Amino acid sequence: MNEQYAKCIPFDANVKGRIGGNPPQIVENSIPEGYLFYATLEHPEKENMMLSIFIHGDFGKLLNDNIYPSVAVKVFEHEYSEIGTHSEKSIKKLSVNSISNYYYPQDSDFQFIKVGGEPRFIQWKDYYYEELEKDGYSFYLQIDEEGYRDGMNCVFAFGALYLYKHNETGEIIAGFWQCS
Repeated sequence: MNEQYAKCIPFDANVKGRIGGNPPQIVENSIPEGYLFYATLEHPEKENMMLSIFIHGDFGKLLNDNIYPSVAVKVFEHEYSEIGTHSEKSIKKLSVNSISNYYYPQDSDFQFIKVGGEPRFIQWKDYYYEELEKDGYSFYLQIDEEGYRDGMNCVFAFGALYLYKHNETGEIIAGFWQCS
């Protein structure tokens, strides 16, 4: 897949992808206990499909379980859905912003979302991705808090989340997250 990028932009109800706010209606009753809605983004390879991401609400657990196979971040693939009403499943300190459509080529040094290509790691340590690769996963996309809009609160301690895709099944999971 060719590299693609997306930006964090001011909230626009006409844009499908967003970060913050309430979870999409279609998944709001499937959220595991203790998890909160982080973002929903357009699936880069499937039309009208979304990837919604949920993180554990306890930062200590999120910090301790930050690497596959026990990463405290869940990814749901689903059809597009409107914003739900379950505000108790939102991250209160994370403002609602939209996620732009994907584009190519890269237009600045700091990208919010990068799909495909090589990941831009904060820490170049093999142990982050060794198990993933051993189990048949490859880098898929990253969400980097360096690309947040000014004034947004960081939930990954000014870090980045890395999603991986299984080479045979196509399942997309949270591989790990890193912070600076």
